[in-house]
Amino acid sequence: MLNKAVPSTTCRMLRALPALLLFSLLFTACAEELDEMSTPPAETVPQQIIEPAPAPSSWVIIKGSAGEEFESKAKNGRATRAAGVDRGRFNIDLKFLVPVTDEQVAVFEAAAARWERIIIKDVPSITVTLPSAFPGFPPVVDGTLDDIVIEVVISPIDGPLGILGRAGPTYLRTSDGLPLAGLMQFDVADLDLLDEVDLFEEVIVHEMGHVLGIGTLWEFPDRDLVRQEDTNPYFAGRKANVFWNAEGGTHELPVEDRGGRGTRLGHWRESVLRNELMTGFLNLGENPLSRITAGSMRDLGYGAAMVGERYDLPRGAMGVNPDGDDTTTDEETHTAGIDIAGREIILKPIGSVTIE
Repeated sequence: MLNKAVPSTTCRMLRALPALLLFSLLFTACAEELDEMSTPPAETVPQQIIEPAPAPSSWVIIKGSAGEEFESKAKNGRATRAAGVDRGRFNIDLKFLVPVTDEQVAVFEAAAARWERIIIKDVPSITVTLPSAFPGFPPVVDGTLDDIVIEVVISPIDGPLGILGRAGPTYLRTSDGLPLAGLMQFDVADLDLLDEVDLFEEVIVHEMGHVLGIGTLWEFPDRDLVRQEDTNPYFAGRKANVFWNAEGGTHELPVEDRGGRGTRLGHWRESVLRNELMTGFLNLGENPLSRITAGSMRDLGYGAAMVGERYDLPRGAMGVNPDGDDTTTDEETHTAGIDIAGREIILKPIGSVTIE
């Protein structure tokens, strides 16, 4: 067997191969480090300040038409009283104008579901183009709406421990005075606090209640659901008072008589109804949507089920006696929690939609 000599040039190349590989690895690593050093860190983009448009000086009237499905059924002689597009259920549609996390979306949807368990009857769908409540955004509706759309914004407002949020209906149906659009805005600086005390969902449900009409449509349009506004206010709706009495309350259902605009005459009276969700104070722990609130939705004109979450009102809780001198106690009785009424801005509607 012949042993062929390997050329000296080849030997030198083989001996140099490890060094070449090492140099290549070092060069690649150094290049990556240089890339990292040369790439500036991403700048933190400041969160955008977003505010609703100022309320117009006069009432806005927008023309719409009956929902497409209702018109189709009418032409075929099959129109029914269930005028929505999903066989009679009431829908709360949430439209997020800025990016939110999946976890936040889930909390908002859970809050809407709590109201959809109370408001169960559909309202007529409307085809309309509605402007956004926030300047610079596209129309909140440009087509058929079933049944209410709520614009949601999480953005800076005034920093931690200030205003938690603002909410209210924007446009009403002329046929029944019920809202078909509204807005909710929450200060991003307060979200950590709400998560820490486990009240984020409760705050959303509370503000959604204002969008649906609690405290915002009691007197509008011409409902006259609050009496004795200047002295000892109470809620005059029959259904809410049936359940107020059934839960153990006496006389008439008391409305908040303290605080400023949006607090007074816009919530149930905290000193009496304690941890009910639609008082002006959210307690740590449970804040139920009671049958009292469910009844008040029927008084507003919704097709509401007479059901509510478990709520324990002290038997004999003093209500308002319109014919006597009885007064409810005004002692501050709430425990730890959030003074939601003092940290929210309640908005009233700016217009209505008529069906041609």
